Amino acid sequence: MMKNDILNIKKLGYKFYFQDGDNQIACFGSYFTGKEEIYVNDDLVSSKRSVGRKSTHTFEFNEHNYQVKYHMLNIITGKLECTFFKNNEQIKQQEQTVLPFIKDPKRAVLFFSACVLAGYLGGYSTFALIDLVVGK
Repeated sequence: MMKNDILNIKKLGYKFYFQDGDNQIACFGSYFTGKEEIYVNDDLVSSKRSVGRKSTHTFEFNEHNYQVKYHMLNIITGKLECTFFKNNEQIKQQEQTVLPFIKDPKRAVLFFSACVLAGYLGGYSTFALIDLVVGK
């Protein structure tokens, strides 16, 4: 078990946890920068930036070969799949979504459209108010 949860200091990103015997594997992926980090018992074992839809981290620990694979399943909803392998055997797979309340693409498009409309109305209202106050 991890003494300190290193991922608690990571604010915005995907956080996946896997258990292998007494070892905890913590995987972090940033929403914004594409930085991915893999920790075993709070020790960083792999780190890189990825802007693609798939990436793989390979590392050795206690004479075993491990892999962590990320696969972005849906860019609109931010649905990411993380798969954990030990000695080329899949141990576990987890999925997370950036916006957990938006599980399907139709709701994601509706949410995005509402945000665009709110931004447009807010910008237009601000411009109209400034024009009214400052004048021509």
